[in-house]
Amino acid sequence: MRLAQPDLIGILQSQVECQLAQHLDGDRQTPLAVAFSGGSDSLATLLLTLDFATKRGRKVLALTVDHELQAASRGWTQRCARLAARLGAEPLSLVWKTDRPSADASGLPAEARAARHRLLAEAAKAGGAKVLIFGHTQDDRYESDWMRQTEGSTLGQLKVWAPSPVWPEGRGIFLLRPVLGQSREGLRALLIDKGLDWIEDPANQDPRFGRSRARMALANRKTAALAETPDPEPIYWPKDLGPWTAYGALVLDRADLRSISRGLESFMARALLSVSGQDTPPRYLALQRLTAALQGDASFTATLSGAQVRATHNQVWIVREAGRKGLAPLDLKPMGPASPVWDGRFQIDGAAAGEQAIALRGHAKRLSPSDRKRLADLPAALRSTLPLVVQSNATVRLPAFMGEPPMLNKAADSLILRRLEAACGRIICERALS
Repeated sequence: MRLAQPDLIGILQSQVECQLAQHLDGDRQTPLAVAFSGGSDSLATLLLTLDFATKRGRKVLALTVDHELQAASRGWTQRCARLAARLGAEPLSLVWKTDRPSADASGLPAEARAARHRLLAEAAKAGGAKVLIFGHTQDDRYESDWMRQTEGSTLGQLKVWAPSPVWPEGRGIFLLRPVLGQSREGLRALLIDKGLDWIEDPANQDPRFGRSRARMALANRKTAALAETPDPEPIYWPKDLGPWTAYGALVLDRADLRSISRGLESFMARALLSVSGQDTPPRYLALQRLTAALQGDASFTATLSGAQVRATHNQVWIVREAGRKGLAPLDLKPMGPASPVWDGRFQIDGAAAGEQAIALRGHAKRLSPSDRKRLADLPAALRSTLPLVVQSNATVRLPAFMGEPPMLNKAADSLILRRLEAACGRIICERALS
């Protein structure tokens, strides 16, 4: 029996409601944020999120990014704000102003995507939201698969629930894609049923962009069927991460690594970035060589993605590479609940105006005797890449690390464990977010 259109719309609404309920905390009253471009997918997602949130007394933020890449983009952004407000959301318009490449740069789509994620994550956090909802559909998943299989794109697989891909701006923010299992056609049927119209971005038909080529190729039905996308392999999780995570290091059991047959490469890619504070994944061949060496017996030292791996027969240390230029000073202006992050690894709490965080390397002799004693108690591999706080009177202090008593309220909270847990899929819902 073929279902009538109203029945299909009802099934879609029910499925999306279940997806939202599975990942969102029914008792939480903080806002939800929706990435709202005005296109059909994001409009339907905003509508469905509002229905879910209104029943639970939660506010919805509709965040629209204007990349200023289209002549009509300002008008679209204004239209999005009016429509979001009419539907019951709180609109917020964001404009891409900084770090813009030239309009004809080959990497423009990737740069624009990264800028959008940064702006959305920062706005969601400022608005009190921890979950950022996207309108990616089943069609987007097919298009991404086409781009990987046909053009060799490095786009990752879309997931229903995942941490924000930008760091450190996106720390603590998770992405939810509740319509990833729905078709674009089904979402448009819902909008037509509700009497709502959407924006058609001409960039979706511009063959200069991979996403547009994928959309057109899949639409004309002349493309051969895509190979089935395999489920992502499970990510290995160590039995123990060692006693030094609060100081920015992982210490792994080498025997445990030797026993792993699947998931070690995925774990190591995430571990390297978490420890280094970087956001550019390691090259795959280099990662393969590293994991193969880890499963052997020989001792070695290797650097990859800004991290140094020191392997002995029994242990594997992963620490920040000391010689990297990223260890730059950071002005520590008080920022309320959003404390500044130094080197992508340490959140600096208790800072006062005029203070600065710097790398310890080369400054140990400036420390007080008590701080030098604390430093001497730490393994040598950790010391040079730890932060120091330069106070307004030019004296330096070694801040307190997790588990230590506060030092004049200066604390350096290591982010590596939380980042690694999020990246490895160990945080599965909003309730698990502190």
